[in-house]
Amino acid sequence: MIKSRYHWDLAQPTEYITDDLAKKLKLSPIVKKVLESKNLVQENNILDVLEDKVLDHDPWLLSDMQKAIDRINLAIDKNERILVYGDYDADGVTSTTILVNTLQQLGAQVGWYIPNRFSEGYGPNEHAFRNAYDEGISLIITVDNGIQGHDEIKMVQDLGVDVIVTDHHEIGRTLPEALAIVHPMHPDFDYPFKYLCGAGVAYKLSQALLSHPPQQFIALAAIGTIADLVSLTDENRSIVKRGLKILNDQTPVSINAILKQAGYNDQINEETIGFIIGPRLNAVGRLEDASLAAELLMVDEFEEAEFLAEQVEHFNQERKDIVAEITEEALSLAEEQVQQGNLFLLLAKENWHEGVLGIVASKIVETYALPTLILNIDLEQNHAKGSARSIDQVSMFEILNAHQDLITKFGGHHMAAGMTMDIENIDELRKGLNEWMKQLSESTSLAPRKHVDVLLNESEITVKNIQDIQKLRPFGTDFNSPTFEVNDLNVKSIKAIGQEGKHLKVALGENQLAALYWSYGHLAKEIEMGQPLNLIGNLQINEWNGNQSPQLIIQDIATETIQILDYRSKRKHLQFTENNSNTAYVIHPKKDKTNEHHYYYGETIESQYDKVVLRDLPTTMNEIEETLKQLQFSQLYLVLQHDQSIYFEGMPSKALFKECFKALINKQETNLAKEGMMLCEFLKVKPEILKFMLKVFSELDFIYNEDGLIKINSHSSKKDIETSRLYQLRQSRIEVEKRLLYDDFSNIKKWIKSQLS
Repeated sequence: MIKSRYHWDLAQPTEYITDDLAKKLKLSPIVKKVLESKNLVQENNILDVLEDKVLDHDPWLLSDMQKAIDRINLAIDKNERILVYGDYDADGVTSTTILVNTLQQLGAQVGWYIPNRFSEGYGPNEHAFRNAYDEGISLIITVDNGIQGHDEIKMVQDLGVDVIVTDHHEIGRTLPEALAIVHPMHPDFDYPFKYLCGAGVAYKLSQALLSHPPQQFIALAAIGTIADLVSLTDENRSIVKRGLKILNDQTPVSINAILKQAGYNDQINEETIGFIIGPRLNAVGRLEDASLAAELLMVDEFEEAEFLAEQVEHFNQERKDIVAEITEEALSLAEEQVQQGNLFLLLAKENWHEGVLGIVASKIVETYALPTLILNIDLEQNHAKGSARSIDQVSMFEILNAHQDLITKFGGHHMAAGMTMDIENIDELRKGLNEWMKQLSESTSLAPRKHVDVLLNESEITVKNIQDIQKLRPFGTDFNSPTFEVNDLNVKSIKAIGQEGKHLKVALGENQLAALYWSYGHLAKEIEMGQPLNLIGNLQINEWNGNQSPQLIIQDIATETIQILDYRSKRKHLQFTENNSNTAYVIHPKKDKTNEHHYYYGETIESQYDKVVLRDLPTTMNEIEETLKQLQFSQLYLVLQHDQSIYFEGMPSKALFKECFKALINKQETNLAKEGMMLCEFLKVKPEILKFMLKVFSELDFIYNEDGLIKINSHSSKKDIETSRLYQLRQSRIEVEKRLLYDDFSNIKKWIKSQLS
């Protein structure tokens, strides 16, 4: 049995689309099911998804908008110097680009500044604000940051510089003392949609300033919206749909250059932004100064854009290498904490690149399904800095906010946060976060869960249906690409693919559905031909040589029957260690136990394990029968290590024992060192068989050894050869090898299943 990594929560719609409405809107059965799973059953809600109508809330409804516009216009009229203060991620650089270009069109004297992630950190920075004041800046406008910059904003306002905050991040207990705060979640205002990203807020400010901003600004806002993983509903959905159309019809030179460097020349969709454009814009700020990314977005000449995009691509490749190295180290630390029972993983180490810790944290959460904070320890600065990622059941903002006395500075939202803290507080914070999680676990299940939209039959997985599903795009946060469940699909073929067999590819069911499971190539050794599988995943269309076919990208996999897996070959290696708490090892009584999960054959196993490994070959079939009767498991691994095999040597016949004994009697005494090989040739046996027979004779007291001479014991009593313990052990060993090493594996599995209680 392969246990699913997640609990699958299949959507249970309480309302359904009427047949008349489905007919009116020409909804295919599978689209109808998907919409119902997302509780979209009313005509207006369905049309919001299907149609390209513009949803554009009045920007003047945003908090302090009038105050902000009045101050900006005053600055323009008086030719004051304005600074746009941005952020170093994709949302931050698109926000900066939108607002700088807006102010330039109005003739403002405007500059822009993006703080360095490493030397200045996230959000308002006192040194940068003082420099702005020294350079004659009289108005600072923050984009995609500022809501947590209380001290810095008060400081610069006291110097006479006005600050307008435009942000979308979680608002803390108090608001900063800025001249104006333009924020969709401002408690004193009622903007119709609360979940704009930073670029979305910047675009609304641009609308208020220009009335009709250039369409390119919508494209930039779409990039920020997708890259920042905000809710893809309501106004955000409209921004993204319009932005994608603009990106395809009038691709900005900067985006063209990025895609050219990435080797991408296909249609631009939300995945293009999420996996190609966004990561590259983010990569610059993760490793160096994000100004390069903003400069790229602001250029109009393709040659200059190409030059800058080449540098961006270099940063992206470097980022990938650094992430891989840190992830390997972080996974090792995470495993130790998981073994200790930690429910919140706080991982800290020196010389971890701070810019990629959010990506690493996401990979740790994906592996262990626990909220994770990754910190780089900087001994020179005496602080630790990093990023956190959460699970659905835990608000990262709430849990860190509850421990802010141990944290110097942090900002974020439900699923992610960034922070700085003193090194000496790390252990206390880890303890506090785990105590908080322990209390939460008493009332809330922390078991990882996956939402499943629709249960499908194999016959419903067609190219036509997948094409219909794609009409619902774009997909994203709060409107995810539908996850489907399919059950009881028999495995027709299976193999590990990619470098070092890292990924799994299977063909399933009567239609040979191709399915891919990234990073799970090791399952190729655990899944059997013909075995029925249950899977959840996303459907795609695979195109090859002009042919189209359905393809499932697997998110999780499970089998309902126990698995007995053949690992007897030296070419097969287990993918887990002997310290795994979910795995029991059954070993030979002569071998030493090295941990609490080691058991001897026949020994009572009271704990229940997911996996059981029969590591060593048992001495007798009775031993393994006693073990199997008490086992409960999902997977049983047959490794059955042994020093040597005696099955093909066999058991000497009684006639051979008689002939050997007769030869010894005739000689009365035999010098084994000198005459052993002659005796082997006479009996036509190998030396190992002769040694075994002599040991049996010695055990039965038929012979004895005196100074290297084998002599007959004339006083021995008559005994049957079969009463010898050595004879019986060899007989048992031969039976064990016959049944467990050399029988057909299908017969071995059948026998093992018959022994299970």
